[in-house]
Amino acid sequence: MEKKRKPKFKRTDFSKYSKLGVRRKRKQVYRKPKGIDNKIKLKMKGHVRRVMIGFKNNKKTSELVLGLEPVQIFNVADLNKLVDGKIGIVAKVGMKKKIEIAEKALKDGKRLFNLNSKKFLEKIKETEKIKEEKKSKREKKIKEKEITAKKEKEKEAEEEKKEEDLSKKVDEKKESKSDEEKIVEKKSKNNKKDVQTNNYGRGK
Repeated sequence: MEKKRKPKFKRTDFSKYSKLGVRRKRKQVYRKPKGIDNKIKLKMKGHVRRVMIGFKNNKKTSELVLGLEPVQIFNVADLNKLVDGKIGIVAKVGMKKKIEIAEKALKDGKRLFNLNSKKFLEKIKETEKIKEEKKSKREKKIKEKEITAKKEKEKEAEEEKKEEDLSKKVDEKKESKSDEEKIVEKKSKNNKKDVQTNNYGRGK
């Protein structure tokens, strides 16, 4: 017995409000229509179907997935449970475990309902490649920054050295000039004669 095709049972005004499920599938939960003039309750044409007797599937086939018995898989060891007539459904697991499960399933040729192991692993390889490229670019930028910073520091050090050398030269010149001035002053003092003056400061 195959499963029946069922309509999607949805709540009244589900397409009007965000809290009832507009662009939010998780919020699209069915609730029984209870209004007096509710069109869904009155089973009016052109409206969403309401839950009624007759839509339920046969008990024997209701729990099957693609005609196979589902087995929930939490780790690699659970893949051993997948015998003939059973299909695996990967539970809510972390990325590390998911990769391990996909690799083992691909290796052993096990069938999983909600995970295409080949495509999944290819996608992960691509993402890892992109991450590595981004990392290498980041490292290059950091190295370039470090090199530029070193060069700037070296330039600053050279400029400081030049300034120090100039200041030293200027100080040496000043000292040499002061020595020469002292010698000239001494000579001028020796050459000067004592001039006699009277008490009124009028000269001779």
